[in-house]
Amino acid sequence: MPSTAVPVRITSYGARWGAPPRHDTSALVLDLRDRMWDPADTAVTAPLVALTGLDPEVRDYILSAPDAQRTIEHTGRQVLALHRTAVDEAVHLYVACWYGRHRAPAIARAVADWLAERGTAADVEHRDIARPLIHREPARQLESCVFCRIAAGDAPARLVRDWPEALAIVPRRPVTPGHVLVLPRRHVRDATTDPAVTAAMMQRAAELGAELAGDLNIITARGPAATQKIFHAHVHLIPRRHGDGLPLPWTTPQQEDGRSGRPVPTPGAAPGDGSG
Repeated sequence: MPSTAVPVRITSYGARWGAPPRHDTSALVLDLRDRMWDPADTAVTAPLVALTGLDPEVRDYILSAPDAQRTIEHTGRQVLALHRTAVDEAVHLYVACWYGRHRAPAIARAVADWLAERGTAADVEHRDIARPLIHREPARQLESCVFCRIAAGDAPARLVRDWPEALAIVPRRPVTPGHVLVLPRRHVRDATTDPAVTAAMMQRAAELGAELAGDLNIITARGPAATQKIFHAHVHLIPRRHGDGLPLPWTTPQQEDGRSGRPVPTPGAAPGDGSG
């Protein structure tokens, strides 16, 4: 007869930080990315962001969602069905939300409690619960961000390409012919802030770069010491040609190109300051 003593393992994780670990055994995935956290309910959710799904305030908010209890019971029954037929293999449940901090941990714990009440113990791991908070810029700061204004259509720019999640524009002072900036519509401080936003931005940059003939620099920056001047993630696509007189972008800004005598461009600079 099949053994029912095989372990049940539940892992919560954030889809922003990558897929769940690979496994070779029975597994279920519960995706909560568009459920149980109302982005418009900021009066309630804003104070909860710094907490986690294991804190009572967050747990109670998530479990009060109309479909929470039904989801917990349905998922628990699926786990039990797999567990009854498993032979010498662990049964895995992966619970995903965007960042792995609020919904996924709360529901993972609730499913484990549901199983425990029915005599099945489960090991629970929260893979991404301790990730740093992704900073939400205050509204006044977003209003002052030139790239946010461009994305919203409130500031002028020469548009090269328009995608649902990103756009490409020409800087006001390109450093080479064909110089283009690719930036996400969503405000994130730099390319390390949100992996999913960066992945979408880089995909679009790669697609556009493939259409440009010849050699190319693909450059982004994080922080003032790395020459970032606009704190909204963006990627420079800079066509290059032999003898174009443009030094490598990490040359210090004070240096001048010995061949052209012009100041060295810096890759994180504003589109209107003439340096990149």
